[in-house]
Amino acid sequence: MADFIPKAALDYIKNKILKVGFSYKDVWNEEHATSFTVAKAMQIDVLSDFHEAVKQAVGNGQSFETFKKNIKPTLQQKGWWGRKEMIDPLTGHTVNAQLGSDRRLKTIYNVNMRSAYQKGQYDRTMASDLHPYLMYHIGPSIKHREEHAVWNGLILPKDDPFWDSHFPPNGWGCKCYTRAVSEARKKKYENEGITVPPRADGTGGGKLAVKTVAPPDTYRTFFNERKGTFERIPNGVSPGINWNQGSINRSTAGLEHLVQKTRDKVPEQFDSIINSILKSQVNKNDFYGFIEDALGKKEDHQHTAAVGLLDSRITKFLIGKKIDLSKYPIIMLESKLVNGKKYTGKHTRMGNAPSKNDWYNLIDWLMDAPIFWDGTGLIYLAKVSESQYMKIAVDISLKTKSHRGVRLALPKIDTMYLLDISAESTIGSNEFNRIKELEKIR
Repeated sequence: MADFIPKAALDYIKNKILKVGFSYKDVWNEEHATSFTVAKAMQIDVLSDFHEAVKQAVGNGQSFETFKKNIKPTLQQKGWWGRKEMIDPLTGHTVNAQLGSDRRLKTIYNVNMRSAYQKGQYDRTMASDLHPYLMYHIGPSIKHREEHAVWNGLILPKDDPFWDSHFPPNGWGCKCYTRAVSEARKKKYENEGITVPPRADGTGGGKLAVKTVAPPDTYRTFFNERKGTFERIPNGVSPGINWNQGSINRSTAGLEHLVQKTRDKVPEQFDSIINSILKSQVNKNDFYGFIEDALGKKEDHQHTAAVGLLDSRITKFLIGKKIDLSKYPIIMLESKLVNGKKYTGKHTRMGNAPSKNDWYNLIDWLMDAPIFWDGTGLIYLAKVSESQYMKIAVDISLKTKSHRGVRLALPKIDTMYLLDISAESTIGSNEFNRIKELEKIR
């Protein structure tokens, strides 16, 4: 597997912070983008041993037997093996907990190796202009979840919302995977089907007809009693891994986690603390690297970056419009807005597309520029010069990634382009005047 895991995937594992958790439900969904955890590993040295062993396994492509051989004696020496009476710190109850076992080690190995592969696979696919589609494949297991078998051979655009909650592995023990598909290959599969080789026992094989429309999902409600949250989970997808680890970057997930923690602990200082983090040189340098990678279409570039915050004034205004985004305050920028022909081609042709330096200024503009409400979203109007303004539209619908029950959605930059109010064409001045007539938030 090591041959298929780029540096970005190894970094994804290496850069995670250690976070103890008594239950697998204590570290949930997107928190895994920044946190490394093993349920019941409440001693930081034991968790650190696991983290180091997983890094070695991912980086060197170790087999499970090698992973087990390296970590098992250490765990046994430290007493983290077999069953043990432990106090659940959340409930205060004593439980007979399963610590180390060969079976648990197998689960820990599989989950982390597959999440690293998932990250690498997603990064490579999203960076390729030659492969606009992803195809779902069931794994080598003899028995498959009914829903996974239905998804087998499904070809969808790689930015289709389906992948937000269904990108494999999407269930405990799931061995499904995706494959990048070109336009020509998609047409070939549609015409001829996909050749499926027989299994080792001689069963199966033949031709598989592809599907290009995702079947409608059915949902179940899952309550995480340790977090106090309800979620709508698509049937066939396991709670806790019903999100695409590749599609959210470390900085966005980390900042979102910090936002929630800050709002709970020091609400009166919330705006100033988060804004100071966004304006810090460290954060800006990371953002500049994101822009450079996006413009250069680097293979291992991040696909989203945290660029702004819906502060207290904005969230209060939106609540007045019966829109509560207090739990979704981070504004993100997707790399496809920076480099995608679909989004920037028109403005490049018109001569009003943002420059690299304009993108660099985005964080400051979102903090300081006047904000207007156009009835569906936010319009920031940043002054560039006496005759030029940057229009920045923020989509607050959350529809792109939330309608399938996964909380990966955040407000995002929808458009950004220059308005020249002194040009002979009145396009810029007309839009400028229209915006100035809107309801002003700040």
